[in-house]
Amino acid sequence: MLSQAVLASYEKPESDGIHGGQLTVTGISPCPYGTYLNYKHLDPQETGPADRLRMQDGHWQEMQVVENLRHAGFQMRFTGSNQMTLHVGRIPVTGRPDGLIVVDGREDVLEVKAMSLNRFTNFKAVGLEKEPLIKCQEQLYLASEEFRDSKQGTWIYAKHKDTCRPYDLFEPKDLSYSEPIIEATEEIVLGNWEPSFGKCPLCTRCRHRLFCWKEDFILDTSGTKVAGLPEVAEKWREGKFYKDYGKLLVEEARVVFEEYLGDDELLLAEDLRVRRIFQHRSQISTSKFVEKFGAAALADVMEETIVPQIRISEVEY
Repeated sequence: MLSQAVLASYEKPESDGIHGGQLTVTGISPCPYGTYLNYKHLDPQETGPADRLRMQDGHWQEMQVVENLRHAGFQMRFTGSNQMTLHVGRIPVTGRPDGLIVVDGREDVLEVKAMSLNRFTNFKAVGLEKEPLIKCQEQLYLASEEFRDSKQGTWIYAKHKDTCRPYDLFEPKDLSYSEPIIEATEEIVLGNWEPSFGKCPLCTRCRHRLFCWKEDFILDTSGTKVAGLPEVAEKWREGKFYKDYGKLLVEEARVVFEEYLGDDELLLAEDLRVRRIFQHRSQISTSKFVEKFGAAALADVMEETIVPQIRISEVEY
């Protein structure tokens, strides 16, 4: 009852009093067509109560990170409800970074992200390579009227939502990256330019990809449905990551256990028992059957069965 009441209270979206439906820095993509879709509201993101609770939780976790940084002795400005508004390009497009932080005597931009295990692990492994929207957002902040000549880069601080593990990296300002994106955005908004669509590596991580690719699926629509289920898709992606990551951890532990077990039959490690066991299994050898009875006889005893399955995979460009 309580949970149902909470979800019901978040049925209707609430305005934050900032975005108001206009294009902001978070709506700009390295892909011009992605920016065009956001500006024209051609593929709006549908959010339900659970999505809004998750976004609110992310906001609270980001506030917690700011307090963690203060506890560590860092000086910060323009955080929380006191965030400053930046202006990018001739339009201008507005944006609100999470704050400014002093590191080694220099004030840089601060951006805080609360991440799932999948995103957090990838962020630690390859940085912003799989987070093109974060890279775009931070570079646009650094190219803003307010920061273009005064800030050298952004500290991106990530927190794993479940374990509170932190990780950070510094993203230096790169105007050669941001200026073409700003120019494309100005052409879209001020020049009424409609970019052409083309598949690219950015598609893999873009929520618009099914909207952009729908013509490919329309070629043969038999047995095909397209559904907007972002929460369910993220649940599957998270589950698959946990499953694959868990399998990796188990295999790594197994190698160490086998090494310690050596030629013995039993190993006690903490509260785990590692035993060497031998199983006997019987099966028909196809090659021996053919050798004894001939290949024609094999065809007589083989049966084909149809097994229905659901196979789920990420759509690649």
